[in-house]
Amino acid sequence: MEFTINTLSRRRFAGVGLGLALALGATLPAASLAHDAWPDGPVQFYVPASPGGGTDAVARIIADKLQEQLGAPFIVVNAPGGGGAVAAEQVRNARPDGQILLFFHTGLLTAYHTGAYPNNPLEEFTTLALMPVGGSYALAVPADSSFQTVADLVEAAKAAPGSISVGVQLRGSTHFMGGLLAEDSGATFRFVEAGSDSDKLVQLQGKQINAALINTSNTKQYLDTGALRVLGTIAATPARDPLIPDMPSLVEQGYESALFGFDFMVMGPKDMDPALVTAIHDAMTAAATDPSAGEQLKTFGMPVTALAEAEMAGQLEQTDQRIRDTAAALGLN
Repeated sequence: MEFTINTLSRRRFAGVGLGLALALGATLPAASLAHDAWPDGPVQFYVPASPGGGTDAVARIIADKLQEQLGAPFIVVNAPGGGGAVAAEQVRNARPDGQILLFFHTGLLTAYHTGAYPNNPLEEFTTLALMPVGGSYALAVPADSSFQTVADLVEAAKAAPGSISVGVQLRGSTHFMGGLLAEDSGATFRFVEAGSDSDKLVQLQGKQINAALINTSNTKQYLDTGALRVLGTIAATPARDPLIPDMPSLVEQGYESALFGFDFMVMGPKDMDPALVTAIHDAMTAAATDPSAGEQLKTFGMPVTALAEAEMAGQLEQTDQRIRDTAAALGLN
């Protein structure tokens, strides 16, 4: 079966430059076009996050751009809970027609390898788009903390194992980031569930925790007002984050294993038609790489790129292996 991109404006979508050769009416008779076109009505984007967070913001930017380009409603459905399980199950059990999709990130692999989610994402879903995320996470402390450097924090944790609390989302990506620092430094931190970035910021300022791992973009205004101090950043590469270029990464400070990034993923139920997979992948790529969407994403400290369809499986397998190995090293699997 061949799928067309169902858009209100053939000329407008052609300008996206996807090279789909799927102009309306070019390949299918009118009677079959409506059935074989995507989207066929409103598309639900299930997002395992509350409104206002980084994942929600990125999903809404992509959804708005898809709606603009394709002319069909893309509805963000916030379904936090269960570490992503609530949203994931809605999509896993949906019809494989591309009308109900999951917008999340590789934290779903983390949930699987730590036992928080029982279904293997690589086997129970169809990967439709994979968007590596730029930006970083910051290891932050209160502005008046006695810890001036990462080394100060590490030495305190070594001197009194378990005494230094680090706010993370337990069994989530930030837990893994903190675990890599602990493994590299030999320090024993006390990782505590601190909720979302906004929750972590409140707890840091209230000195309920000693440190926290927070998306760097969400720390910027607090850094500018002197309410927080950042000790270092962690990302998929050793490079400094352009948002705070004077701050060295953890790798730059000698913690060479402190590398952890994540990719946003768009996923559907398993057994989707390959032609539909290609059509959705190309539409997602066009939305994610649109210049205006890119500018919006940068304001959230989450610039994204989009992998070619042929590259997705290899990238996911590598990420899955790293997460599986890290979970084992942290005793979380």
